[in-house]
Parts: sequence; structure tokens; C-alpha cells
Amino acid sequence: MKLIMNEGFNNETINFDGFSFKNCSFTNCVIIITTLNFNFEGCSFYGSALHVNPDLPIFEVSHRLSQSVYDTETNCYRDDYKYPRTKVPLPTTNVH
Repeated sequence: MKLIMNEGFNNETINFDGFSFKNCSFTNCVIIITTLNFNFEGCSFYGSALHVNPDLPIFEVSHRLSQSVYDTETNCYRDDYKYPRTKVPLPTTNVH
């Protein structure tokens, strides 16, 4: 798993799968989580949206999400309507 530390991300779409984030900040980002092959600790989320695969175990996801700080504008979606089940078109630049 690739470790990313002390980075700030703004207005980006990021697939967390396969990455470990430590002490990073995410502002107005779209976070895609499709597997449990990710980790993050000490991160901060501002005005972001986390889209989590609804098939992942809720307790495992909750534990991982509880390790960071979120503002009131950040939301986490697990329902079929909000989760992008089809392939999400990601930008060709600024994807981490």
C-alpha cells in the first residue's frame, strides 16, 4: 500500500483503494472507497463527500472513518442512489 503523508488535496476526486493517507487534508474532494484496501489516520475532511461501497462491512468502515476529523459539510454516502455504481469518470490529472 502506498503511503501519502502530510499532503493537502483540494477539489479533487481520489480513489482511496490501495493507499494509506496520514495527516492529510481533503477540502471539497470526492473520495471513492470501493474496497477495504485503504487506510487513513489523522486526516481532516472539509466540505468533502465520501462514497463508500454499500457492500463493505459497516463496522469496519465506521472504525476506519472514526480515525479522522470531519466538518459539518462533509458527508458519507453508502446507499445505492448516492454510490457511483457505474465507473466514475476521473480526471486525467490530479488523481492520487
